[in-house]
Amino acid sequence: MSVTWTKSQKKVIDLRKRNILVSAAAGSGKTAVLVERIITMLTDDKEPVDVDRLLIVTFTEAAAAEMKERIRGAIEKKLEEEPDNEHLKQQATLIHNARITTIHSFCLSVIRDHFPMIGLDPAFRIGEEGELKLLRHDVLDELLEEEYTEGRSQFLDFVSAYGTGKNDKKIEELILKVYEYSRSYPDAQEWLHECVKGYELENLDELEESPYVDLLKMYVELYLEDARARLYQGIEICREDSGPYMYEDALEDDLRMVERVLGAETYQGLSEYMGDISWMKLPPNRDKTVSSDKADQVKLIRDEVKELMKELNQQYFYAEPGIILKDIKGCQPMVRELTSLVEKFAERFEEKKRTKNMIDFSDMEQYAMKILTEKTEGGFCPTAAAEEYQEQFLEIMIDEYQDSNLIQETILTSVSRYSRGEYNIFMVGDVKQSIYRFRLSRPELFMEKYDTYSTEDSDTQRIDLHKNFRSRAEVLESVNYIFRQIMTRPLGGIAYDEDAALYVGADYPEGTDHETEVYLIDAVKSSWEDRKREARVTAWRIHQLMENFQVTDKATGELRPVKYSDIVILTRSVRGFADVFTEVLNEEGIPAYAGTREGYFSALEVGTMLDYLRVLDNRRQDLPLTAVLRSPIGRCTDEELAKVKSEFPDVRFFEAVEKYRTEGEDENLRRKMEQCMGVMDRLREIVPYTPMHELLFRILSDTGYGDYVAAMPGGAQREANIEMLCEKARAFEATSYKGLFHFVRYIEELKKYHVDYGEANVEDEQSDTVRVMTIHKSKGLEFPVVFVAGMGKGFNMQDVRSNVVLHARLGIGMNHVELEQSTKSPSLIKKVIQKEETLESLGEELRVLYVALTRAKEKLIITGTVENLEKKLSALERVKRQRGEELDFLQLSKATNYWSFLLPALMRLTCEVPIKVQEIRPDDLLGIELQKVTKERMERAVLEQWDTDRVYDPEMKERLKEQFDYRYPYEEERGRKMKFTVSELKKSIYMKETMQEENVPDGEFLYEEPEVVPLLPRFLQEEEEKGGAARGTAYHRVLELLDFTEEYDAKGLKEAIESFREQGKITEETGKMIRVKDFLSFFDTSARKRMAESARCGKLYKEQPFVLGVPASELYEQKTEEWILVQGIIDVYFEEEDGLVVLDYKTDRVSDEKELVDKYHAQLDYYAKALEQLTEKKVKEKLIYSFALGKEIRL
Repeated sequence: MSVTWTKSQKKVIDLRKRNILVSAAAGSGKTAVLVERIITMLTDDKEPVDVDRLLIVTFTEAAAAEMKERIRGAIEKKLEEEPDNEHLKQQATLIHNARITTIHSFCLSVIRDHFPMIGLDPAFRIGEEGELKLLRHDVLDELLEEEYTEGRSQFLDFVSAYGTGKNDKKIEELILKVYEYSRSYPDAQEWLHECVKGYELENLDELEESPYVDLLKMYVELYLEDARARLYQGIEICREDSGPYMYEDALEDDLRMVERVLGAETYQGLSEYMGDISWMKLPPNRDKTVSSDKADQVKLIRDEVKELMKELNQQYFYAEPGIILKDIKGCQPMVRELTSLVEKFAERFEEKKRTKNMIDFSDMEQYAMKILTEKTEGGFCPTAAAEEYQEQFLEIMIDEYQDSNLIQETILTSVSRYSRGEYNIFMVGDVKQSIYRFRLSRPELFMEKYDTYSTEDSDTQRIDLHKNFRSRAEVLESVNYIFRQIMTRPLGGIAYDEDAALYVGADYPEGTDHETEVYLIDAVKSSWEDRKREARVTAWRIHQLMENFQVTDKATGELRPVKYSDIVILTRSVRGFADVFTEVLNEEGIPAYAGTREGYFSALEVGTMLDYLRVLDNRRQDLPLTAVLRSPIGRCTDEELAKVKSEFPDVRFFEAVEKYRTEGEDENLRRKMEQCMGVMDRLREIVPYTPMHELLFRILSDTGYGDYVAAMPGGAQREANIEMLCEKARAFEATSYKGLFHFVRYIEELKKYHVDYGEANVEDEQSDTVRVMTIHKSKGLEFPVVFVAGMGKGFNMQDVRSNVVLHARLGIGMNHVELEQSTKSPSLIKKVIQKEETLESLGEELRVLYVALTRAKEKLIITGTVENLEKKLSALERVKRQRGEELDFLQLSKATNYWSFLLPALMRLTCEVPIKVQEIRPDDLLGIELQKVTKERMERAVLEQWDTDRVYDPEMKERLKEQFDYRYPYEEERGRKMKFTVSELKKSIYMKETMQEENVPDGEFLYEEPEVVPLLPRFLQEEEEKGGAARGTAYHRVLELLDFTEEYDAKGLKEAIESFREQGKITEETGKMIRVKDFLSFFDTSARKRMAESARCGKLYKEQPFVLGVPASELYEQKTEEWILVQGIIDVYFEEEDGLVVLDYKTDRVSDEKELVDKYHAQLDYYAKALEQLTEKKVKEKLIYSFALGKEIRL
């Protein structure tokens, strides 16, 4: 069935030779369009492109693999339509080498191809996450130790000002964070120097011209314009019937004051005006005709404006400009010291990685950029290496462009033809779905092009894809209604206007109950209880959906009852939500699966194993030793451990344990101690030479803990956790750190830096369960029913509140610390950076919410707890009066959770919008619980009164009987081997023919394997290798290499064998195994002469592999329609005029030819059968040549 593309999609597919930015809304089919564009380029009649001449960059490995698979499938589909198209056939071959890759994989390939340019060893490896953390920590330890030893006053002042005093963890974290930020820039050093330059302000004029003051003035203007709008709103209320007219004069005065401040053009002017603010006192309201509600609304508006002005004063005008400038100058030495430490760390970390021949992910981008660009006064210019890629790639395609950063932009621009004045970059993305700011993505790169590219025909063109082919109209209308109000240019980075809105493109069958639902759950004080309450409401709604809701079947397009697997619950983060929701849903009888969980290191079995490793490394650790003895490994009770310590009170616990092993009173306890510690002593002996994963397996085996864990409740989960620990041990072994001590330290560092792997998953993602996942993980996916939960969870603003605040564009914001006075205060630069960081974080949260709501195909349900629900709703009443569709900046910029965005928008809800809001009070939750209990009691009563002798549904009884009576018809074939080598079949047939009939097994025969011979020194191996199988292998290899058109005597044969050895075709040992007289005997046979004749005609074939299909009934006695595969290698066959001759060489030591015929006739039969199928020619003769007998044997 052909696809009908929209006009905009057709543009994306067909336009060429220009830079194109595709702004693709959620569900707009951007991937399908991108694949179609590529296929169209490959099949163009005039200028067909080879797929390996396109560079297609995606965001994840999974996306790259999916893209490659889609393109491969599209090529194969086209080939079915045009089977003779040679160009398409070539593309089907080239697709496997196509550059469809992530940016990191592309950078890696650039490095591997040009490693000499950066002096890198070609055998480099990519460092493992845990190893890199250890290495960073080691480098920081060395650096700080040297700095403390040197004792520079600037460094010591910096540590005193920004450290905790207890340890250097804060300083280390700060250095690492600044280092990571700097690495996202094309020139990391320049970024650090720019950070210092920001504080090099000599006078008030320079302060006025700084980017920080420009931003500050912009914030003030935005806030004051909103304040002015609110005052106008208050004045309107005063002028209404029953309005508080007596307040109008005060509000008019407030308005004049706000407009005066708005008129200030300089920071100095703003500071003066803000310092002169004074407020009129509201006159008393004694008029009984005035509405108290309206009076309260006006007071609330005025209080909000007063609070705003107070906050602005405290934030940006807290002192005279001269004092503020002085504070900024006072921060300068500290910023310089911090950037200096970062530069020293970067240099040392680079050296350490070089010595270990290792790179990390940021190195991939940095090294690739060094290879592809060179810095000039005008910026970064492509190198000769980049020009090679420019020649290779006809177009650069970038998927998820909104998640790119500056260094990625520089790299991809360098391999495009932009520097030549040609336009060949194709970018697709959606800035509304840019949710990877924590990975230092820069959505402003997208917005810069969004604003500057023309929507008309041009060299730099923007194409908007509006239509959504994913969701029902009700979902889209809800999303549009919400985001038209809350996604604005000042906060979200883009205005949610007609170009950004979603339009219906999907065709769904008619259905009911598809409006969006919002559940406001009245909160209690305990956040844990609140989450459980929210989970219970979710479970209640899922039960209702399972009873009567229908979704569209993807395969048939018809409505069908909803399944658990159609439902997903999305949360902002996994911490504190996934476990609570899965637990509650399971309690409610709803199968739930959390794709990501936390708490790996806190799992009992993992903790026990780590404690055991700590004690194995160093038993002088009392707490881990106590944990091991108290665990199922030691089997000691608390009382028994107390007894051990009380018997030897004057020594440490580990010494008391050692003494008790030999001197303890309680024989049973002594036996437990001996058993546990004895196993540990034996294991300690093998630690120095045993790989970590093998050591873990030995611990599990020797202590019996592995079997114990498997038998515990949730044994499958626990076993999976232990297996994950073994996998981490294998990963550790590939690092540059070795040994038990470093493995324990490796795990400790992972715990310290909160690298929690999450418990191992044992559930199948495809099973019929409700999935709980993070919003980030859901990006790019779609689900029939979506619950977006946790709307009441506060946003994480921890970075904004830290001592030092970082911003990719603005640099480093620091406190001004006066060590002598022991005071600290944030500098103006820090305050501005804090504000910008806060606003950008809120913008990111808006985009995360957009991603969550646009995952739903047919039903969207939003849930969350709200503290002081009544009070919050009452305070938001004034929003209904606000003019304009967008909520004001003042309202949005103070958001603390998702309800801060959603509730104001929902206050203006009309009946035309398909959103249903329901408030859930504590009484409602009791009602839900009561319904559940009543239902359970009724079900139990029905079951208790069930008449087991009565047949309630005869048809169901017959169906159940039929299902329980069913027997798998091929039961006997289960477990049968379906692939054999010719040697296996030859042995089986030989054994059948030589054994009595009743003792012959069917199909397969078990042979006693020869005893495994241990590794022997070379001087002991020599004689062993010259016999049996080794000689046979040597004879076959030489016969394969010999030229049968040549005649050989003893001298010529020896020369040929020596020549093979010199060419490396055989080893010296192989050559020594050849008995020349054996070969000369073979050369005299008629078979060899016939082979020589065929060789001269080019009809002699050696070492021919084959795979043959044989009916299973030939091997197994039972009748079956199955086939088995037989594989082997034919030594030699040759063609004569009247047919083929197959010959097999044998070196077996036998006394007569009958023995060889009995053993090998079946093998020759299979060879003949395979040849006849392969060549479609008759095999007229089967021969064996026996080197032991020196004769050829006809079968």
